[in-house]
This record gives sequence, structure tokens and C-alpha cells, in this order.
Amino acid sequence: MSLFDSISAAGESGNILGRADGAIRSGAASLGKQAGSIAGGGKLASAVSQAGASMGSQAVSRAMNSHIPPSMRNTVNAGAESLSQIASGDVEGGILTALESGFGGEAIGNLLGAQASQGRYWGGANMLYGGITPTEAKRIFQEAVDAKRAKKNLFLLTVQSALAGDFSHEFNLFCTDIERGPSEVSGGKVRAGSAQLDTLTQAEPVVMRITTMDDRAGTLKRWFETHIAAVAQQDGSFGVPADYAIVFTVQHAFVGDVGGFTGRVLCRAQSYEVSLSRREDALEELQMTFTQLDSFMSP
Repeated sequence: MSLFDSISAAGESGNILGRADGAIRSGAASLGKQAGSIAGGGKLASAVSQAGASMGSQAVSRAMNSHIPPSMRNTVNAGAESLSQIASGDVEGGILTALESGFGGEAIGNLLGAQASQGRYWGGANMLYGGITPTEAKRIFQEAVDAKRAKKNLFLLTVQSALAGDFSHEFNLFCTDIERGPSEVSGGKVRAGSAQLDTLTQAEPVVMRITTMDDRAGTLKRWFETHIAAVAQQDGSFGVPADYAIVFTVQHAFVGDVGGFTGRVLCRAQSYEVSLSRREDALEELQMTFTQLDSFMSP
């Protein structure tokens, strides 16, 4: 029989120390009988065996009980009974027996107390979190962290025109900032008695401002001036949009081949500015401004 089986069998009675004490006395009696048979088996031998058994069992029993204080005997017995219940399949009964008797009070009690304290903390409203529970605050924080926000420095610019072809590589190499107002509708207010009416006048054209650097050869300056010359020619005439129209495509939150929102607009070159200064050793910047062509024309 294994140690687990022995504990289970002893725990069924709820008095494991009593069973142990009985086993000790039984063993002492057995030793006494052996001593009596050595003495010849007569009346004297019987007296010797009884005296030896009594003296031995009492001595060993006293030694065992002296090492187990009375306050712990009930706990040990209850623990054995709890283990026996669990071994027989009654898990809930074994746990209740252990809790009711205080078995493992310091370990189980501290564990349950810590769990209860943690439960009260995570489930109770806390003013440090604005009056909500820490569980709710954790959920809100995780939701904010998991949100895939668009970053302003991740964008891809595509620039195409009939005059210069695809110039996207050069613009993406030197472009630093883009400002674009994609939608604006202007209107006015008309008074009607004590009320006022909203009257719409027109949809404002899209204006795009692009800040870029440039190389020493002035590649982007030459590109822009070529498009300005196609709009207002030297002979005093104006060109046709098919020649100077520029299609801009801005992909927001662009990472690799994955892009977020995409905005397209059909524009023409309007103006550009260059600021030079000997006060600092800095890179030259171009401020380019483009305005939308006819709104009924799609890029």
C-alpha cells in the first residue's frame, strides 16, 4: 500500500493520530509477545510480554504526542480527512473540510485573503482612475494602445503630369511637408426676422502646399518653372489644362505596400517661394503652392 493510500484510508475515520497511536501500541504489543516467547511462554513470560507491551506503547505514544501539540492535533486529523475526501472524488467537500477546520489556515487563508483583496481592488471604483474600476481603466488603456493611429511622417506622394511624366521619385526624395485642405464650402448668413438662414455660395478649390528641399542642379525648381511656363506662356497666351495639369496622389499612413486613406486631386502650379539666408548653414527649402483645376474634372 502506498503512502497516499495509507493517508486516504486513515483519513476516512477523521482521526489519523488515533490510528497512528493504535498502530504504535499494536506494534509494541507484538514486540512484547516475541519477548515472552523467548522467556519460555509460561506465566512469567506472559507477564513480561504484557509489561513490555504496556511500557513500550506508552513510551512511544508519549514521545509522539509530546512532539505534536494539542492545538495541532485537530488540524492534522482534519487535513487527513480532507485529503481522503479529495482522493475519493469529493473535491468540494475536501476543500470545505479544510477551510472549516482551519487546515492550512496560514497558507490557504493568506492565499484566499490575497485573492479577495485583489478582487476588491480590480472591481472597486477608484478615484485615482476617475471613479472607474481598475479593470475598466486597464481595458480603456489597452484599447488606446491597440488603436492603429495614422502617423503624419508616413506618407507616399505620387506626382504625374503630361509635361514631365512621373516625378514621384524626386518628390518623395526631397519632400518634407504637405499641407492640404481637401474640402471647404463657403456661405453666408441671411437674417429672417429673429432667425438666420445659412446660404451656400460655392465650394472652395483645393489648395495644396508642398515644402521640399532641392539638389544643387535645381531639379525641382526647373520642374516647377516648366509647369508655370506652360500655364502662362511668354507670348501672352495661356496653355490648355491637358498640357500643364498635374495629378497628385497622397497615401496617408503608408508602410510598405499597405496604405491608409488616399486623396487625389487635379491641380496646376500656382507659385513657389525660396528663402535664402547667410545667417545659418541650413538646407534650402522650396514652398510650392498648387491650386485645383475645374472641380468637374476628375483626376
